[in-house]
Amino acid sequence: MPLGTYPLYPALADREARLPDAVDVVIAGSGIMGCASAWQLAGRGLRVLVCDKAGLASQQSTRAWGFVRQQGRDPAEVPLMMAAIPLWERLEETLQAPLEWRQGGCLYLAENEQRRAHYQAWLKVAADCGLDTRLLSARQVSTLMPGLADAGLGGLYTANDGQAEPRRVAPAFALRARERGALFVEGCGVSGIDLAGGRVCGVQTERGYVKTRQVLVAAGASSWRLLRGIGLDLPQQAVRCTVSRTSPGPDIGAQSFIGHGIGIRQRADGSLNLADETQADIDLSLDHLRAARWYLPVLPENRASFSLHLNGALLHDLRQRLPGSESQRNGAVLGERDPQVAVNQARVQRAQRSLGQAFPALRDVRVVESWAGMIDVLPDGIPVLDAPSEVPGLLLASGFCGHGFALGPIVGQLMSQWLLDGQPGMDLRAFRLRRFADGTAGKPYSLF
Repeated sequence: MPLGTYPLYPALADREARLPDAVDVVIAGSGIMGCASAWQLAGRGLRVLVCDKAGLASQQSTRAWGFVRQQGRDPAEVPLMMAAIPLWERLEETLQAPLEWRQGGCLYLAENEQRRAHYQAWLKVAADCGLDTRLLSARQVSTLMPGLADAGLGGLYTANDGQAEPRRVAPAFALRARERGALFVEGCGVSGIDLAGGRVCGVQTERGYVKTRQVLVAAGASSWRLLRGIGLDLPQQAVRCTVSRTSPGPDIGAQSFIGHGIGIRQRADGSLNLADETQADIDLSLDHLRAARWYLPVLPENRASFSLHLNGALLHDLRQRLPGSESQRNGAVLGERDPQVAVNQARVQRAQRSLGQAFPALRDVRVVESWAGMIDVLPDGIPVLDAPSEVPGLLLASGFCGHGFALGPIVGQLMSQWLLDGQPGMDLRAFRLRRFADGTAGKPYSLF
């Protein structure tokens, strides 16, 4: 992924560092969850080692849209996001880093009666949680975003939602965590979790063994591989999403916006993050058979959010199963070190056309870079946040289904509290891993 003007602080992680013999906690994965947790834990005096098989925050955490929203989420997630917003409001000051934080609210346009009714129904979720979300009329939408050509039938709006730049946030957490003593190591994946008497006693990494009594698995779309090695089943899959950045254009506001076939947020410099609304690509491969029984029942009613492809991904998957391939050399847990995710150019072109139609003042802006990422998803559309009782010393933070970036600061806080205080400080029963085994996992409320 091109870095443009958003560097990832390459000096934060070390590819040559000698690993310590023992630490208090090992974090598998250096995305926003791992970096935020490392910052919290190191701040409370723990010896923290963060291992990543690729580069620091090199996968989905830096490829997100950058929405920091409470609205439209599964009811179980809303309290977490409401707790996260005050953290975001102070985060630039807390981390002493420019994160491009803007708090202009989030607007979901209602282009038709069906969508308006859906948003109307979600107001009960907001009311139950005490969240100030409103259903705006078309006139109110036009007042809020005067550059919008068609205000439809109004829209759902949460005024204190915000946005930030994903390429800055996780590295900023890592920078401050390192100053607190955390060690970040790139190109060194955790290949196994070691147990003694059923509880965590260490990890095997690509550079050797490290003793620890606590492991946080925050390895994104690879988390299921690591958990499988200790007998835990995480029915996780990955879908591909494409995002672009445009040249600067006239100011249309600081609102994060979804409607008329696009999802956008405008930075302070006038450039926009632009996507083909809430659309994802499923590149079919043999790996999709692994958890098919979880996804096939819910796929038909969510079919509009996905495009199925039988393409080169299947051939690539077959090649990675052959002797001598990268996945076979690295082993079943690590797999490919740094998957190269292809941009869907058709989505890029369609989104740019739709942008000009929705906002005539932006017809002359052009896409200057595009990237794609693999979003790790779970069948019910919400993540796993858990400390499974069957494996003492293990914590999980994975499966964020495309809306994890905004949760990063609160998840880091919760994981730290859970590890050090024995409980997270919030009710996380809806996010336990066991919901898939005991049949209590529900249907996805929303996707992405």
